[in-house]
Amino acid sequence: MKISISGKGGSGKTTTAGILARAFAQQGRSVLAIDGDNNPNLGIALGLAPDVVDQIPTLPRDLLRYVDDANGNRTAELVMSIEEIAERYGTQAPDNVRLLAMNRIDHGGKG
Repeated sequence: MKISISGKGGSGKTTTAGILARAFAQQGRSVLAIDGDNNPNLGIALGLAPDVVDQIPTLPRDLLRYVDDANGNRTAELVMSIEEIAERYGTQAPDNVRLLAMNRIDHGGKG
């Protein structure tokens, strides 16, 4: 089963995702939670300490490779399996939830 939570800012997406992830994990399901926000706080909603969340590695861009088919259509494919990505870059959270962070803004830029 795959569940995606979306909505406008401030609508409770992170809280909802954290509650669902922990509830499914407590039922014995294997849960991989993916935080796609550039200000990732899903780890905190899952029960991790803020200093732990700050140390979660983000996924590198080279996990995708682009392939052109015979018709010139370009598609992206993963260079390793989801299981390998979760093992290498995931962080164990409470209730046996595995957490991946897609990206993070580390500092402001110019402009």
